[in-house]
Amino acid sequence: MKRHLSPFAALILSLPAWAASDNVTIYGFLKVDAETVQAAGVRTQRVSNNLSVLGFRGTEDLGGGMQALFQIEMPVAVDTGGGGDFTRNTAVGLRGSFGQVMLGIWESPYRFVSVYAIDPFTAGIFASNGIMGNGFTTAANAIAPASFDRRQKNLLQYFTPEYQGWNARIAISAREEAGGGGNPGMASGLVTYENGPLYLAYGVEQHKDYFTAGTTDIGHKIGAAYSIGNTRLRAAWEYLRYETTVTTHLRRNAMQLAATHTSGRHILRASATKAFNARGNATISVGGIVRPGEDSGAMQYTVGYGYTLSKRSELWTAYTRVRNERNAAYNLSANPIAGLSAGQDPSGLGLGILHKF
Repeated sequence: MKRHLSPFAALILSLPAWAASDNVTIYGFLKVDAETVQAAGVRTQRVSNNLSVLGFRGTEDLGGGMQALFQIEMPVAVDTGGGGDFTRNTAVGLRGSFGQVMLGIWESPYRFVSVYAIDPFTAGIFASNGIMGNGFTTAANAIAPASFDRRQKNLLQYFTPEYQGWNARIAISAREEAGGGGNPGMASGLVTYENGPLYLAYGVEQHKDYFTAGTTDIGHKIGAAYSIGNTRLRAAWEYLRYETTVTTHLRRNAMQLAATHTSGRHILRASATKAFNARGNATISVGGIVRPGEDSGAMQYTVGYGYTLSKRSELWTAYTRVRNERNAAYNLSANPIAGLSAGQDPSGLGLGILHKF
């Protein structure tokens, strides 16, 4: 009688063999909150997972300064017990004096401009990527075409070696979805500079045939952060342009200003994110943009407080509100409110705990 193991069970059983031959690290975090969300006068209480994760990564020395490397990462739905599939950053590759090459599913380089370095809230309903990037998705080419905040399947990435604070990476997605006259593909690039308190970044990403054959969508994003004592100031600017058909398009700017301040065990976080009016002649909704023209913008305000129990554990609370104009329907990120209509203002208040390992 054969026993069929789940991918997660097989992974756990194989750990002793990995540990015998490789440098393997188990890592992750669990982040959950009890929250109240509302829109249009309807209030809902819930326990929400904030994109908790379990991962395994390791390297093998090949000699001559070369390493083989891998990472396997899965979501952990702490609130419902789901997860266990390897749909987060999972890849295998090589590292050496030439840089690093990886193949698998991974966040696109463009996403790294601001999600971790600029946004103090990173994930969950308090994050800014309902507006910045026009929504997050984990998907293959042409799925959720509005999203420029992507974890992309079938991705080939190259990371340059670090040089005096400069780093760069480029990525392309394999065009495995060709058909119906279209051949969708994605290319993404990132350049960063980090020197002491200063962080600078520029990202660009292009989508081909995402809405229909013959169309090209493009995003440009810049980010900057600087520390003054225990206060870190952060900012990002984004330009998105979509071709919804070969004769129709829209374009939209967005920006985020944010700050964090640490005093002993206390962490204060604040963010303001604005979607400007979209322009163009597109006739369909694109992410949070219901139609281009006047009153198609939005503003999100978020504030939060954290109390660090240790280097790995934190109690936290946060509040966010998105104010949509009448032709916008930007939602809360990661755990959106179902059935949101144009012009409604979603908001949320949460109290949670974070534990890293």
